[in-house]
Amino acid sequence: MFQHRSIIEIQKETPFTISVEMFPPRNGISPEVIFKKISLLRYLNVDFISITKGAMGSMRGGTVPIGFMIGDRFNVEPLVHFRCRDHTKQSVENHLVDHHYFGIRNVMALMGDVAADGSNAELDPKSFHRHADQLVDQIRRMNEGEYMPLPGVDDARKGVSPDFCIGVAAYPEAEDMDFEINTVMRSKVEAGADFAITQMFFTSQAYFEYVDRLKGAGLNIPVIPGVRPMSTRRHIDVAKDTFKAQMPSWFQDKVVECDDKEVPGVCRDFTLDLISELKEGGAPGVHLFVLNDVQLAHSVIPHIRTL
Repeated sequence: MFQHRSIIEIQKETPFTISVEMFPPRNGISPEVIFKKISLLRYLNVDFISITKGAMGSMRGGTVPIGFMIGDRFNVEPLVHFRCRDHTKQSVENHLVDHHYFGIRNVMALMGDVAADGSNAELDPKSFHRHADQLVDQIRRMNEGEYMPLPGVDDARKGVSPDFCIGVAAYPEAEDMDFEINTVMRSKVEAGADFAITQMFFTSQAYFEYVDRLKGAGLNIPVIPGVRPMSTRRHIDVAKDTFKAQMPSWFQDKVVECDDKEVPGVCRDFTLDLISELKEGGAPGVHLFVLNDVQLAHSVIPHIRTL
């Protein structure tokens, strides 16, 4: 049986972790599609694989069983995304119990995006969490053996401690950095977050300045940099337009000037240089947003190990 470890335990044993992020297939597609991709990834000896939760009405179920199979079938530690926007507080507890029964140790605690039709934009604070730190707090309370009271009862119930390791999202390029550090991240850390993974960025300066500001605010949790490997011009456009990431102008100019056949190599070298700077600067690892592109992962990860 696979022996689960927390992300924090893995980081203590591994000087520089390498992990990847995947997403479930759309509902109605065979799960073997994602299992085949994960099977190919395990040969890269990644330290953990995160599996996202369907967002904005994308209709992608299966996050929890896929997370279970990542460990049970492929012997890789899973990090399972949990978005709470669509669940009442009681439903959150029920779903977290499912995670515990499946042996999942690592949970990425997220508020989640508003649905494309805006149907879940307004949430009743009596029934729903309004911010990710409230989800973190509920998970921490469960870790302490505290469960929600039954209907008509005021006192919380005592029970087993699932020992979840709690991850949260971090934003090195947030528009309001003071709010990001001193309100958003502070509330998550004080609620019980164990580690963070950043949104994608494309300069090491953005990451190190962000981490320095966290430390300056007394927020000392491991922050794993999230990096988006690229191999096409479209990857660059999506990173800028969809994720609003700041792309170095010199890199964009270089991609414009080179031939189509040269783009993958230029992008790979850029990614490896960025990761090298992160590693040399003391980052605890790198989390690769490969978006289920296993070939892209294979083109980058072996080179990361030589840095």
